Amino acid sequence: MRQKRAKAYRKLMHQYHLHFGFREPYQMLIDDTFSQTLSRLKVEDPPTRFQNLLQGKVKPMITQCCMVSLYNLGKEHQSTVDMAKAWERRRCNHREAIDPQDCLKSVIGESNKHRYVLATDSQPLRSWLRSNVRALPLVHFTQAVMVLEPMTDLTRQRVEELEERKLSVPTDEASILPSSDGIKVDIVGAGGEAVSQDAPRKRKGPKGPNPLSVKKPKKEKENRNGADPKAGEQGGPKRNPRSDGKASSGDGKLSKSVGEKRKRGGEGKGEDDDDDDDDDRGQEGDGKRGSEDTGGGSKKGRRRRKRGKGHPHSSSQPSGEDGAESKHDGSKDDE
Repeated sequence: MRQKRAKAYRKLMHQYHLHFGFREPYQMLIDDTFSQTLSRLKVEDPPTRFQNLLQGKVKPMITQCCMVSLYNLGKEHQSTVDMAKAWERRRCNHREAIDPQDCLKSVIGESNKHRYVLATDSQPLRSWLRSNVRALPLVHFTQAVMVLEPMTDLTRQRVEELEERKLSVPTDEASILPSSDGIKVDIVGAGGEAVSQDAPRKRKGPKGPNPLSVKKPKKEKENRNGADPKAGEQGGPKRNPRSDGKASSGDGKLSKSVGEKRKRGGEGKGEDDDDDDDDDRGQEGDGKRGSEDTGGGSKKGRRRRKRGKGHPHSSSQPSGEDGAESKHDGSKDDE
């Protein structure tokens, strides 16, 4: 079987399952004409072919009247009888065998309450069932191909009625709904009249902010002294004169201390610079003196030279007495 056809058959059986309660295994009634066609076409494993057709498990069945008609065909159709014996026997409660078509009509009934699937090759029987019985799937052969017929018009009408009944309000609840205010109701089947009430429309407009996202207002903190916070707001902020005086005096002290620090910093820097300059000059002078001195560089020689140079009556070559006096003076100085 082609995939497209199998999909269509599966959808069709699903519709029968939703609206009429068909379920697996499907009960498939087979008449004598369909059995003869199966034997003539030499169909192998008919139950498997039935399952492929209906896309589900199938339970083949045949009535007693149809079996009698097969027995009456003679020994030539013994293979057909043997094939039919393997199927389940459906009791039709007919004491004497009647025509197979009449037997099937009586078994199926007007509404097919037992949910049968009928397989027949009798054209008159199929046309009568399509126009008189709803919710009955029909199977027949078309050019050696087993075909499942689509829903009949009578069956489709029944499906639409069931869908409308699901969407409409039942008659027993029709007396309750109109009493409620603001509800629009369309009642089907309540005396042929539809009751409708217009509900008030809600006005659309700007909505307020989310209360969870809004910042909460700050609570007014009370003063430590227990004063009313509103009194300060009405008369303006009150200041403590003592605190103001302390703050002003403190500001003056801070300014004075800052100025003194700046002056001290400047003086300190100047003194440091003068000390550095004196050190540099002293080092340069020591270097010059060291270069001028040629005699050993002792302190006594330096002093003698200075005194000799600074004395007004000193000469470059002193006499012996003067030399002795100078030596005597040098010893006194040493002492």
